[in-house]
Order: sequence, then structure tokens, then C-alpha cells
Amino acid sequence: MMENGARLLSCFNERCRILSAAAHVVRQSATRNGDDFDGWRLSRLMREAETDAQVNFAERKYNDWRQIN
Repeated sequence: MMENGARLLSCFNERCRILSAAAHVVRQSATRNGDDFDGWRLSRLMREAETDAQVNFAERKYNDWRQIN
């Protein structure tokens, strides 16, 4: 049972790491586009996600952003 818990935590940590790296890309895009406040907000949301619900929400918002950009 501990193995499953450790695997879930590892998966969650990996999702957070990927989200944080993607936040850098969003922030760079927002900088290039000038006053892209939505991009800055999304980047911050992605960097600050700490719970499963926050990560899920940030991932959805990032996917929406990717479809637009």
C-alpha cells in the first residue's frame, strides 16, 4: 500500500515540476507580447499550484492557453 502512495506522490510531484517548467514558457511569451496580463496571471497560477485541485485547474487553464497561442 505504501508503494501506491509513493507512486501517487511521485506522479503529483512530476506534474508540479512540468507545470512549473511550462510556467516559464508562458511567462516568456507574456514578456514578448508586452502587456499580456493574462499570461502573467496564468504563469503565476501555474507556479503557485500546490494542491491537486490547484494543479488540475492550472493544467486546464494552460491547455486552454496553448489552444489560443
